[in-house]
Amino acid sequence: MEWFVKALNKDERGFTLIELIVVIAILGILAAIAVPQFTGTLTSSKEKADKASAQIIADAAARWIVDKGSDDNIPTVDQLYNEHYLADNYIPQSGGSKFVITLDKNNHKVQVSIDDNGAILATAPYEIIK
Repeated sequence: MEWFVKALNKDERGFTLIELIVVIAILGILAAIAVPQFTGTLTSSKEKADKASAQIIADAAARWIVDKGSDDNIPTVDQLYNEHYLADNYIPQSGGSKFVITLDKNNHKVQVSIDDNGAILATAPYEIIK
């Protein structure tokens, strides 16, 4: 059992309290720098995902209008999904946001926005051939 117990020599001391405080302070500074960067990246990623989803919805709505041959009706996201204009694995609502489809009949464009701010995220042209 004696081989388990080893006496420390004078040169084999542990860390001092000051050394531990310095290490903790350095880790705190690194965390203070990294956390805001991560939060900004997460927000930016959500915005880019919403824009990509809006473009997919706008393209699907433009195809729906062309297939119907009329822009008298505006499709809903659920209608596009149910009629297979959106892929089966597509989730229509992103992060609790609901996409709103509007038409600019003068310029023949489908516009997609999110209901919470109303800013247009994506557009898609359409042309009805008669």
